[in-house]
Amino acid sequence: MKMLILAVSCLLAITGSLAADTCYNDVALDCGITSNSLALPRCNAVYGEYGSHGNVATELQAYAKLHLERSYDYLLSAAYFNNYQTNRAGFSKLFKKLSDEAWSKTIDIIKHVTKRGDKMNFDQHSTMKTERKNYTAENHELEALAKALDTQKELAERAFYIHREATRNSQHLHDPEIAQYLEEEFIEDHAEKIRTLAGHTSDLKKFITANNGHDLSLALYVFDEYLQKTV
Repeated sequence: MKMLILAVSCLLAITGSLAADTCYNDVALDCGITSNSLALPRCNAVYGEYGSHGNVATELQAYAKLHLERSYDYLLSAAYFNNYQTNRAGFSKLFKKLSDEAWSKTIDIIKHVTKRGDKMNFDQHSTMKTERKNYTAENHELEALAKALDTQKELAERAFYIHREATRNSQHLHDPEIAQYLEEEFIEDHAEKIRTLAGHTSDLKKFITANNGHDLSLALYVFDEYLQKTV
């Protein structure tokens, strides 16, 4: 019975093909060999030479890894501002939200990697040259916002880099699907987050420097209350 099903499958694959291609050739080859299984190594979701030329595939995996790392960085900041000594519930809420969003993006990128027929590898590194210092969670409020702003710019610039790699208009290095994915899921969102964090940083600076800094404690308290209500 198993051999009958195999024979019928081979017959359908051969008669249903209108043009020779890699998956069809695999099916035709395996059908011509006495075997109880079909290997079909090229009958997968990979197309457009994704992963074969250029570094788009590896960059996308490295991008997922970057989001995962930044998610934990944000989570550390959220925990720092949520302890009984610091007691900044608004700042903690902001960083917890940023952490959750980065975590969600990590999962989304991994799903897209597998959607394109690839496997996730967390050992991949980006070829983009960056200078990144170790993340420090124990920053005061203005430093923490500045660090978050720099982190979001880092994520945005990495998306630009992958987009540039994907849209090289050459025979082997052009992947409009990846470019569209980045535009719809990341690039516009990054612009919104960067604008919001830049606004928070600027506003907090004005709060702190008002009245020559004599109302620092009150300024930080009021701004934290503002974050609790708006984030």
